[in-house]
Amino acid sequence: MLSIMNHSVDPCENFYEYACGSWKQSPLLQPEQRNSSLLSAIQKDIDEQVLQHLENATDPQARNQSTNGADWKAKQFFASCVQMKSNLSLGYARFMSGGQLEDRYAQPGQAHHQNASREDWVYVNFMSPYELYPLLPLKVHYSTSLRKFVILLQAPSKMLGNFKPEQLQNMTRDFQLNEEQQRLEFLGRFENLTRFERNLTQLAKTRNETEQLTLGEFLARHKEERLNWTRYFDLAFNGTQQSHWLVHNQLQSVGDLVHFLEQQPLPLLRSYVQQRLLLKFYATWQTQSTRNASSPTNACRIVTETYFNYALLPWFIGRLFDAERRADVLQLARHIRDTFYELLEQYSWLDEETRSQARTKLASMDVLVGYSDELQHPELIDAAYADMQMSSDWFENLATLERNRARIRLRSVDKALIPQLMATRTVNAYYADFLNQAFITIGMSQWPLYHVRLPAVLKFAGIGNIVGHEMAHGFDSYCYQFNYDGKKMNWWSEGSLRNFKARYRCLESQYNKYILLGVATNGTLTSGDNIADNVGARMAYYAYKRHTQNKAWLEKPLLGVDFNNRQLFFLKFAQTWCTGRDSASKLSKLKTDMHAYEEFRVVGTLSNMPEFSEAFNCKLGSDMNPLKKCVVW
Repeated sequence: MLSIMNHSVDPCENFYEYACGSWKQSPLLQPEQRNSSLLSAIQKDIDEQVLQHLENATDPQARNQSTNGADWKAKQFFASCVQMKSNLSLGYARFMSGGQLEDRYAQPGQAHHQNASREDWVYVNFMSPYELYPLLPLKVHYSTSLRKFVILLQAPSKMLGNFKPEQLQNMTRDFQLNEEQQRLEFLGRFENLTRFERNLTQLAKTRNETEQLTLGEFLARHKEERLNWTRYFDLAFNGTQQSHWLVHNQLQSVGDLVHFLEQQPLPLLRSYVQQRLLLKFYATWQTQSTRNASSPTNACRIVTETYFNYALLPWFIGRLFDAERRADVLQLARHIRDTFYELLEQYSWLDEETRSQARTKLASMDVLVGYSDELQHPELIDAAYADMQMSSDWFENLATLERNRARIRLRSVDKALIPQLMATRTVNAYYADFLNQAFITIGMSQWPLYHVRLPAVLKFAGIGNIVGHEMAHGFDSYCYQFNYDGKKMNWWSEGSLRNFKARYRCLESQYNKYILLGVATNGTLTSGDNIADNVGARMAYYAYKRHTQNKAWLEKPLLGVDFNNRQLFFLKFAQTWCTGRDSASKLSKLKTDMHAYEEFRVVGTLSNMPEFSEAFNCKLGSDMNPLKKCVVW
């Protein structure tokens, strides 16, 4: 804490500079950490630990690890990636060697539905086993409002037409199409298919509002159309579809599109679907290539985590977030929610009915930390990956995993599941409005932001502030529209809503005045997170005050550090947002990020808290203690 402070700055003038001003010079940080942020430094440390685990592919029997276990399969996949990924021509050759589009109806174990025997454009559309149906797209889509998977019908979209000439040249280099004839054939085929795609994407007419029907209702309503929709769904789901499944239809008319597809030769349609599949895999191959990652092994770690997120969880939990630490953070979350609940009683700008609704929403909010209980059991994770066998061929492994994903996706229609919105190793957190749920990842709950042995004040100011921030999102300038059950509806009285908007517009005006390198902050764009920053810090502060019965402020818990608990709280809060990024990165973030620039997150929040000015004896009217303060909750 001391090494990254700039003690020459008056804390009442710019507390961010006071708390973080020596970040880039700190001898306790690695050179690459000095050019990033505190949270990025934590992420880098986690990534390195995951990489070491994946590289530790010693004899599984000697390590009491099953060769059929999910963790071991992740290591096999990683090893195959490190071995093969530098040569994308191997993937291209493997993909093209069959000469024909892979047919999921012809795969062993797949029922060959009777309507799949006659080939036409509908058959070609659905024959890919990789969840790609580009001629008339169907997606198994998660509906946040319904909280389950539905069928989504969309118009064909442009993909080949998005590629620029230099990108195509890079692709031919990656595939090692070195002979001029090979390269010209590839580019010529791509150009022909791009012309086809241009026609394809111009023919379907879309609706202004999505049509929502059961499948039975959809078939009855659209039975007179040129397309045989019954056969369309038969081929999509191999005859397993149910009439009560929900269909979200964005298409107004498909007659012209169907007429066009009926006139096209099947080899052309096959070639287009095959090209789309190649681009789907190339996006994974190329994104993780050596050109776009700090090292090949780090690139392979990224793609391994993408496909084996759950497989790595039991190891990750045991190493970085055991039951004691999880229980500790959950206890902090309970303290903060209880404090927020009590403070709601004090807000005179709320009428009683709206106050009651707000308390109900807060009491109903799920606060999850790290993982759900079942994810710490390796046997359950192993079962989820039981059908997937890994080999030494990375390209084949990717195909295996993508086929499995597609198979699971097609079976998910009408399933009421809650998808994981963020990998738990990510140093981040979120609030999901449609679930009324706050989630704090394992990655966020790491040193130096959090440690189970830290003094309580640093826990509340660090990870506790993050918890409060996510809870506060349930009551920000967007999520206020959702009720206790995650449904979008108005639960506010007219007067209370007017008061609430006046309060958060005060914050918008405040942040609009912050300027970095001549560019002003967009207080409207960052409104939601500005509210969450301000409320999260305030709730964490009052939760600590409540936890200690307001008796520990003057104690100095850190040996050799001459700050009392009140001062340490604000110092820890500020240092959560320390960054050493360059000016270009800062400006890019300022223009596009939903969060304010880190310095403004600190000074904006603390200048609205009289408790901060009391802690550092800031005179009224100083930069950190302005006459006007904005308080939402």
